[in-house]
Amino acid sequence: MRVILVAHLVALVTAQTTLDQPPGPKTWPPTSTLASTLNLAPSVLPNVLDPKAPDAQKLCPGYKAANVVSTENTITADLTLAGSACNTYGNEISELTLEVQYQDTAQLNVKIYPKFLVPSNRSLYILDDSLSPSGSIAVDCKANNSDLVFEWSNDPSFQFRVKRTNTDEAIFDTYGHKIVFEDQFLELVTNMEPDYNIYGLPEAIRGAFRLPNQYTQTFWNQYNEMNDQPIDANMHSTHPVYLETRYANGCSKSHVVYARNLHGQEWLLRPDRVIYRTIGGSFDFYFFSGPSPTEALAQQQLGVIGTPVMQPYWAFGFHQVRWGYQNWTVLQEIIDGYAAANIQLEAIWNDLDYLFQYRIFTHNNNTYPVPEGQEFLERLHANGQYWMPILDPNVYVPNPNNATDANPTYDRGKALDLYIKHGQGDDTSDYIGIQWPGFSVWPDFLQNTTQDFWTNEMKMYHEQLPFDGWWLDVNDQSSWCTGSCGTGRLEENPVHVPFKLPGEPGEINYDYPEAFDQTNATEAASASAASASQASAYPTPSTTVGTATVGFTSPTPGVRNITFPPYALNLTLAGHSLLKQAVAPYATHNDGFHITEYELHNTYGYTSGIATYKALLSVFPGKRPFWISRSTSPGSGALTGHWGGDSNSRWGNMYMTIPQALTFSVAGIPYFGVETCGFNGNADMELCTRWMQLSAFFPLYRNHNSRNTIAQEAFRWATTAESTRRVMDVRFRLLPYQYTLFYNAHKKGETVLRALAWNFPDEESLRGVDNQFMLGPSILITPVLAPLLRSSQGVFPGVPDTRWYDWYTLEEIKAARGENVTLNAPLEHIPVHVRGGSIIASQLPGNTTKTTRSNPWSVLVALDGAGEAKGDLYLDDGVSQEPTDIKQIEFSFAQSTLNIFVTGTYHDKSPLANITIAGWNSGDAQCRGVEVFAGGKSVDGSNVKITNQSGALQVTGLECVVAEAFSNDLCFKFL
Repeated sequence: MRVILVAHLVALVTAQTTLDQPPGPKTWPPTSTLASTLNLAPSVLPNVLDPKAPDAQKLCPGYKAANVVSTENTITADLTLAGSACNTYGNEISELTLEVQYQDTAQLNVKIYPKFLVPSNRSLYILDDSLSPSGSIAVDCKANNSDLVFEWSNDPSFQFRVKRTNTDEAIFDTYGHKIVFEDQFLELVTNMEPDYNIYGLPEAIRGAFRLPNQYTQTFWNQYNEMNDQPIDANMHSTHPVYLETRYANGCSKSHVVYARNLHGQEWLLRPDRVIYRTIGGSFDFYFFSGPSPTEALAQQQLGVIGTPVMQPYWAFGFHQVRWGYQNWTVLQEIIDGYAAANIQLEAIWNDLDYLFQYRIFTHNNNTYPVPEGQEFLERLHANGQYWMPILDPNVYVPNPNNATDANPTYDRGKALDLYIKHGQGDDTSDYIGIQWPGFSVWPDFLQNTTQDFWTNEMKMYHEQLPFDGWWLDVNDQSSWCTGSCGTGRLEENPVHVPFKLPGEPGEINYDYPEAFDQTNATEAASASAASASQASAYPTPSTTVGTATVGFTSPTPGVRNITFPPYALNLTLAGHSLLKQAVAPYATHNDGFHITEYELHNTYGYTSGIATYKALLSVFPGKRPFWISRSTSPGSGALTGHWGGDSNSRWGNMYMTIPQALTFSVAGIPYFGVETCGFNGNADMELCTRWMQLSAFFPLYRNHNSRNTIAQEAFRWATTAESTRRVMDVRFRLLPYQYTLFYNAHKKGETVLRALAWNFPDEESLRGVDNQFMLGPSILITPVLAPLLRSSQGVFPGVPDTRWYDWYTLEEIKAARGENVTLNAPLEHIPVHVRGGSIIASQLPGNTTKTTRSNPWSVLVALDGAGEAKGDLYLDDGVSQEPTDIKQIEFSFAQSTLNIFVTGTYHDKSPLANITIAGWNSGDAQCRGVEVFAGGKSVDGSNVKITNQSGALQVTGLECVVAEAFSNDLCFKFL
């Protein structure tokens, strides 16, 4: 019977996807030696879950301030331990330095760090600017013109507050609590208002955008191959920043708090306080006064972390990828499938399939030969489309006993001695862990030579296969064994990763979304039976995780235990150990002080990102690099975008992508997207249809799934294809609007995706809304987020003072303040609404962003209650790093007149085809005609046609009147 079941499953695998051979001849399970390394780390009970864990607030003495010196924009003081050292989770630092800087009107910085720093230990406490941007004092900034004020007291020990100058309201208040500063444990507590509103602290998958007041966020970057989307847990990125909003008397004020520290850390949100704990580093807090949410977020970007990088125009098209595209022919079939379905496709991406045994900067000669690839890419580029392969920052170490197992990339890096080191004792050998290709090493991106190496590898690869960008994966420094498990065992390479890969026997995914058993009962029953057969044929092997359960470990005087620090973080992985699925914390870099991964683990995504960004600048001189990064930290948004990890094909996971996207707006990374339709598990038609609708309004729009699931390209189901065509029409018409939003983000720190509460900050009822969101200030999205529904529900903020129009019909919405309105949403439809007072320029969609940009322009004017509206538009060539020719257009409508003011030299040849004015016919007003002026001169508008439908004024036939839409100032007077 077992043989029959196995044969049945093999047939199912073949029917779903043709798998390439996994790397290496070793089969599952790994050798006993390797298996044993998986269980080296003891199982640790996190401190937040340990009722016996010492309370540093009760045991530690705090500090006293002395030698306080104030200038017009700074305060400095010495902080000395106020009693006997407690050494709760490390060795107490007896003398500290306080440094307060009024850096700008809305920006205050508070630093606390060890007084006696020497070069050899400075990096243990101070985060270098090369690892994360920092702020500085602006010209003419003084304490007496700041929005914020720093107060402190020594009674009973040093404590401080940051307050608003004009209201005396404390936005950060440590009074009543002690400062704890040990070499492996820092703690600071701020008092909070009841039922406070905090947003941010990414990255985690959460069920709500507004964070609960009983919640713990842990930061230690990791990749969990078994479950990449754990709820409420640490993931790939570390952004210790939150936005807080407070409401009073019908108004609100918001501020941002950013703790510049990238050590492993936890934020404990509790009903009356927020507790901040890290396992190293220093206190380095930035406070931004707002007072609106968007102002506070812009201040953080402009003042410290940097404004978002300007993306190339083509980044906003639709992207398709799958782990399981076996060869160039399959890629072409996918492209042809989208073309046949009349669905736009901007770029085709490759997951690991194109590589030779998953080794970076290689290609599989059998399935992805270079000559065929060059022909494929020549056709692709001629069609205005792009190719984006995956890149992992780990390098396969060849088997020294096998001359055919060469890896030139490794050899070139080894010759420069640029790989991260083992780090234990006197061992100066390379740290060798496991990644996709087998035993691997990691480039040390802190070395100057590593940049040249990384750039050179990209250039050489581009000469073979002219890629258009990268998606940088597993740069959270994942390693799937414990310690340097490849040391002394390289003759076994290539080894299989220590878990089954998707699609291997026993690893076919038969999971389907909720309600699949109702919509596809027969298929659901078959999937359930196949899943049971697979489980019987391939039972899950029993494993042990660790040998002991411990809480905290007692600190040793004068010793830092960086393998098992005294304070145990609440990490997701079994055992809660820093060693699990990551390069070990004792591994060292090649700087003069051998700084360890304990300090730098959470920075690897940023440093590998800087190297990738600079390398792409060399590959594409003068052009904007396009790439996305799996692991990010503060400052990453100035380089790249981010995707949300291996999402599950579940309705709940789709819902939670909205809070995830909004939290990355808090972090200053607006170019964000998710694995549309889900990566793990099988999407069904309904889930994929609704997810394609939702993701169409995220800046990064990409469909991606695993190779052990069914195909889910948007053309696979007729209903999904039709829905995608409709929503793609909306997305492509909004491309100029979204591109302008990104320009404003790049130049002014404005947000792109926004919570409703950010655009309507004084409506307290919006503080928890996350089933809707807005694209910029003007577009409201109300998606369907549950199965079997043919309607969605949402509020229309700002009413009755704000007018809203249906995007598709331009009919005005009638809703009461706070009313939860039911909106008709058949399966092919997602409700989209336009805010009154907005003017949006758009172009007729083509099959790519390139063809779209050559199509005629339309202008939509959505009138507010006063019959007015405004908007803006930014144009450039869409690719230049520093474009010399740009054009900025300002739109305004008042007193029945549309004015278009044009500045700049960029030449756009497309005509203006039509103008639509929504809300024109709110009364009995009729339009008898229109006078057109270009460059201040009257233009013959006799061929212009004017109609009125559903209360909207339609002006068509403008192509002959305005042959080049934005070459001159324009004025349209409606009579």
